[in-house]
Amino acid sequence: MKQMKFLLLPLIALVISFGAKAQDINAVVEQFNKGSEAFKAENYQQAIADLEAAFTAAIAITDEDAAETVEGIKTNCKNMIPFSYSAIAGSLASEGKYDEAVEYFNKSLAAAEKYGNTEITKESVTDIINSVYSVQATNYAKNGEFANAIKTITKTGDEEAIDKINKYIAAAYLKEAQAAQKAKEYKAAIEKSKQVTEYNPESESAYLILGVSYFQLKQYKDAVAALEKCVALKESAQAYYFLAAAYQQSGNNTKACQNYKKVNDPKLSANAQAQMKVVCK
Repeated sequence: MKQMKFLLLPLIALVISFGAKAQDINAVVEQFNKGSEAFKAENYQQAIADLEAAFTAAIAITDEDAAETVEGIKTNCKNMIPFSYSAIAGSLASEGKYDEAVEYFNKSLAAAEKYGNTEITKESVTDIINSVYSVQATNYAKNGEFANAIKTITKTGDEEAIDKINKYIAAAYLKEAQAAQKAKEYKAAIEKSKQVTEYNPESESAYLILGVSYFQLKQYKDAVAALEKCVALKESAQAYYFLAAAYQQSGNNTKACQNYKKVNDPKLSANAQAQMKVVCK
């Protein structure tokens, strides 16, 4: 998975030069500094713990002389804590731990709302989470785990992303259908073609394989139904030829004649012309 990009929130540099004698504010500054060092070292779990403790302690300080220092600590914590959750989420996603990554992205949003950070919004987090689900679903699909792929991509509610995964799965089944037809395993070709149409109802290639396979098994009514769908999606000489032949075998010479006339492929035209002499009377 490519490294994910996150919004690095603006941090206010806090230079501690407070000279007050109050022990409480010194303890808060020390706690914040621990969190800041952990943050710089990318030890984000520790940073979260220290910074949350520093924030909680800071808001309890009422000494007006310490107000500027307290505000600096609060502002930095407001930015650093949500970002720490996002950074952890990004690392988890990069490791393929997608469910955990989503959990931490949601924690990032919760922290942003808790600390009043307006840079991280529900919309921005939702976009990132959806991208995580898209990567996870694609990986499932590549591994042939189609049910998991669909289950995962559906979580996004993104029709375009869902359609993309559906077509990826359909393409995988189409390859299997084509291989089965080439091997003259027509029952298997029918099964795989049907699976293609479940995920991509507009696959004319699947309906062509389905129709030809039914024809080869002498199931002419089913062949006609599949090939009519095929030519409705995309006209082709091969589809018209087998459609005409299926109508002919079904005893509908009128329809057979109409479809043989639409065959314009040199490889099929001679046979089509010969059959037209039989059915076009």
